[in-house]
Amino acid sequence: MKLTSLLLLLCAVAPTAWGWSNHTVGSYLALQALPEVQDAPQVAVEPLEAFLGAQYPAIVELLEQQEAFAREHFAQYPSRPDNLKLPAAPADNLRNAFLMALRINPQIHLAMVIQPLPGQDLSQREHLKADQVMVAQTLSPWNRQRFIALADGEPVSALAVLASAADEPDYGHDINLFSDNPGAVAALYGFGPQSFGDERFEYSSQAPFHMGFFHENPVVYAAAGFLARSWPDWRAYQYMGLARLAFATGHPYWGYRFLGWGLHHVQDLTQPYHAKPLPGVELASMLLMEGKALAGYGDDKLAAVERVATRHMEVEKYQAAWLYRLLRGGQQVHPMLQAYVDTAEDGVYPPYSADYLREVVSAQSAAAGAGFDEAIGQWLATAPATNSFSAGNQVQREDYDHPLLNQQLFQLLGHFGAHSRNFVRAGLGK
Repeated sequence: MKLTSLLLLLCAVAPTAWGWSNHTVGSYLALQALPEVQDAPQVAVEPLEAFLGAQYPAIVELLEQQEAFAREHFAQYPSRPDNLKLPAAPADNLRNAFLMALRINPQIHLAMVIQPLPGQDLSQREHLKADQVMVAQTLSPWNRQRFIALADGEPVSALAVLASAADEPDYGHDINLFSDNPGAVAALYGFGPQSFGDERFEYSSQAPFHMGFFHENPVVYAAAGFLARSWPDWRAYQYMGLARLAFATGHPYWGYRFLGWGLHHVQDLTQPYHAKPLPGVELASMLLMEGKALAGYGDDKLAAVERVATRHMEVEKYQAAWLYRLLRGGQQVHPMLQAYVDTAEDGVYPPYSADYLREVVSAQSAAAGAGFDEAIGQWLATAPATNSFSAGNQVQREDYDHPLLNQQLFQLLGHFGAHSRNFVRAGLGK
């Protein structure tokens, strides 16, 4: 019996643009405990073209080194087509050539903006609309986010740049990059067909860059090899290298911004539903469900898929609504807020490396998946009805009095904070 159809169906409905909803808010909280960022001098806003033009030979060299490393190091890495290599002399459209050499969506806006924390009053500043910042919109947290426009050369805090950039990879970086996706680059980038996610929905095409199922039973990979075709660790590696180069060559604005891009992929994998396709279901149960479906009794299979999609969505809504309520209410002391900033566990992990996302972050999340899934199930059995993720008054009747779920949630947000700081320390050379 094959698990392929079960896992294909499951991955097709998995939400892919959350991983703890707005990454900017979590990053502000986690990184305020990092003096290297909190106390860093302000940086001057700089267009991408300025960095590329000033450091072009070094960028060409770095991208070639990264490509050679990726071909040797990352499992099932699809080699970059040679025609995407940056030429020895800068192209006419330097920005486009750079984005295509990275194999990210060249249509992204790269707007010079920051997001404030909920409750922070920047009403006098110019705001950009969501469609000026991201390639496409969905009914997600983005409709309530505020994007404060920055001017070229304007001084801005390092923390604001870094935290704001941590949300950016959900703005279209990894949309429509596969050969069976629409768009001009789909046939050029060499990623092949979309490995998982439902290609009918635009944001789902980013799934293989934001989720990593690295710790499954070998039987699962044998039945569903597409699960191994994901590269959030490679994305983090790319952006880490660019950040270090930018810092070393006097471009701190882009150092913090690239570091934020990489940070997004680290944070995504702290969410167990980004690290396990079916948390809480053992291999024998998977085989049984698939066998029953092949025999014409597919109710258990469909229920499992619906359960995972619902629990992933609902727990993100629960956590985001609670966090926004705390911040907008001006609460200073709370276990959720403390979970983000607690540095006690930072030093228990190995030094950051290209394997950190796979061997540390994803492994930890995958191990927590079953317990987290069970706690969410117990909560949902008694939870009040919720509104949509985008509703401003969502979960109005929720009292957040669910000790088992909250214990799991705070522990996972502690991982979010610790891994965020460890990644940023590595990018800063600390």
